[in-house]
Amino acid sequence: MRIKRFIVNPFQMNCYIYFDETSGNGVIIDPGVYSEAEKSCLRKYITDNGITITAVINTHGHIDHVLGNAFAKDLFNVHLYLHKEDRFLLESVKEQGVYFGIDIENLPEPDGYLDDNSVIPAGDSTLAVLHTPGHSPGGICLIDHKNKIVFSGDSIFRESIGRTDLPGGNSDILINSIKGKLFTACKDDYIIYPGHMEETTIGHEKSENPFL
Repeated sequence: MRIKRFIVNPFQMNCYIYFDETSGNGVIIDPGVYSEAEKSCLRKYITDNGITITAVINTHGHIDHVLGNAFAKDLFNVHLYLHKEDRFLLESVKEQGVYFGIDIENLPEPDGYLDDNSVIPAGDSTLAVLHTPGHSPGGICLIDHKNKIVFSGDSIFRESIGRTDLPGGNSDILINSIKGKLFTACKDDYIIYPGHMEETTIGHEKSENPFL
């Protein structure tokens, strides 16, 4: 499996393509592309590498992670998924845009909702869904246990955690999600690919993250 990261939109958010180089099948995680240049770059990479996108996944519903939902869903004609507890954020995306000074159109409805029992095919592997609320009520991590990879959204960053001062955020719940669920589900050598900034590992965050 291969990971391609695009740093996109005014929030410098990490949009990921996670794909199998043999079959060409893969998923888009947090399609936050906003400008025409960002959309063109994402489209070109997928076309040039012969990737077949099979799903679009939001780790949560904040504006920076969903800006390109309509673009990705329409372009690749695939299903869009997120956790049901963040549906209210998609429904209020225009209000989020006003708050942050971003002009955004209404977004498409999700085709399905994810929970702790969900497993999403990704190339020759799978992504297990782990509900990690706190940054938002419906925040999730996506875990590839076969390849020891975690896409953590904004739950955890390198030596930091997601902010909890936005609607639905709760710092106690977030810390419990990380320590009680994520750290239990993943061993120290799992690599974390977060929604912002560079990658890290479970082990590093256990020992070095000052918030935990």
